[in-house]
Amino acid sequence: MVVTFCYDNTMNIYVIRHGQTELNVKGYINGSLDDPLTPTGIEQAYAAALTLPDTIQRMYVSSLSRTRQTAAILNEVRQLPVAFSDDLQEVNFGVLNGTQFLPEHKMRHESMSYDWRPSGESFDDVKRRVLRILGKIQKENGDSEALIVAHGGIIRMLHYLEFGETLGEIKNASLSHFNIDKILA
Repeated sequence: MVVTFCYDNTMNIYVIRHGQTELNVKGYINGSLDDPLTPTGIEQAYAAALTLPDTIQRMYVSSLSRTRQTAAILNEVRQLPVAFSDDLQEVNFGVLNGTQFLPEHKMRHESMSYDWRPSGESFDDVKRRVLRILGKIQKENGDSEALIVAHGGIIRMLHYLEFGETLGEIKNASLSHFNIDKILA
C-alpha cells in the first residue's frame, strides 16, 4: 500500500504599509525620498503591531526610513528577524518625487499604467524587483509566513500580480495578505 501525503505548501505573506509621513499629510509624492513618520504615523504603527498574526516568522523591510521606522515599532512588539531590501522601496517617480501628487499622477499610479522614466521607474521595472524579492522570501521561508513592511506602490503591485486587478487608495499602516505561490506561479 502506498500512502501519499498532501501538504498545502502555499506561502502566505502579510504586507503592511508604513505609517503616515509629512509628505503624506501634504499630499506630496514620497517615491524614493526618505520621509520620517509623523506622530500619527508612529501611533498607527504601534496600533498595527497589535493586529499582526502570531504565525509570522520573519520581517522584510524596504530600506527607506519611513518603513524602517515602522518596522522598528512593529518589532518592539514582535521581535522578529529582519532583512532590509531596496527591492521593496516605493516606486521611483523620478523628477516627480517630492512634488504635489496631482490627480493625473495618482490615476496613472493606481491604474498600474505608469512609466516615470527616464528619471524614475516603469511598471515593468517595479514588477521585476517585486518578483525578485518574492523569490528570495519564498526560498528563505518555505511555507512559513512572513511580513513585508513597504509602500502603497508595492502593495498595489502585489495585488495586481495575484488578482490581475488594480487597487485604489491604501491607508497608512493597513495590513494586506497575499499568496506568494499564486503570484510566482
